[in-house]
Amino acid sequence: MGDRPKRITRRKVLADSGKAAAATAAASVMGWVEIGNPARAAAASPSGEVGTATGGKNAFEYVGQVDQDGDDLTSYGYLSAIAGLDVSQLFTSDTHDETTARITYYGTAALYARVEFNGLFIIDADGSVQYYFLPNGGASFDDPSSFKSGTLIAGDTAKFHDVLSVTAPDTGMPYLTAALRRTKAIPFVMDGVTYRFGHVGLLERSTATGLSTRLDPKPTSKLTLGGDAVVTGHG
Repeated sequence: MGDRPKRITRRKVLADSGKAAAATAAASVMGWVEIGNPARAAAASPSGEVGTATGGKNAFEYVGQVDQDGDDLTSYGYLSAIAGLDVSQLFTSDTHDETTARITYYGTAALYARVEFNGLFIIDADGSVQYYFLPNGGASFDDPSSFKSGTLIAGDTAKFHDVLSVTAPDTGMPYLTAALRRTKAIPFVMDGVTYRFGHVGLLERSTATGLSTRLDPKPTSKLTLGGDAVVTGHG
């Protein structure tokens, strides 16, 4: 996700603040976040392809975390809505959270650019994201590796751009965007039906916001977020 520049440091990152805190708390309870147009349970395409809504509708929505250790980022979480699937198909019970989620993701990235200006931290990173099918759920935010314990069903390359607005020492609010390109799309069987999450060459734009806390000056930090992705092109 060359030669890498010297390590990047940050004095402040994002965390608990006002209305954003309430919104994220609601996302944790409800298991999904609406940002823009929510994904809807339209019928899958004849090929069984899902997650490719057009017309500005959300292709998928997600809830997750990002751990930062210096220049290295690890992201993980679950998909809370996918266009072409009913939300009930995405969870093993009426409780919608990471422990019951059937489609999860896990990714890594490396920071390569940083600009600080007037309380803003503008950061860029390259990486990748993989998506997994866990038919029985069982992931836990206490164990990031559990989000990649299922069967690999898709993968993206990812270019991240994050604008962090500092609201207090060690706290603030991000606006994260990502340009995604599907590099793997492997058919999988769910409830006796074969699906495919997008197709190789699919282009999407993801946006997210949330809360983060710097844990030490290295920096080490943890970001909790909710977001969505829309289709921007097809390869």
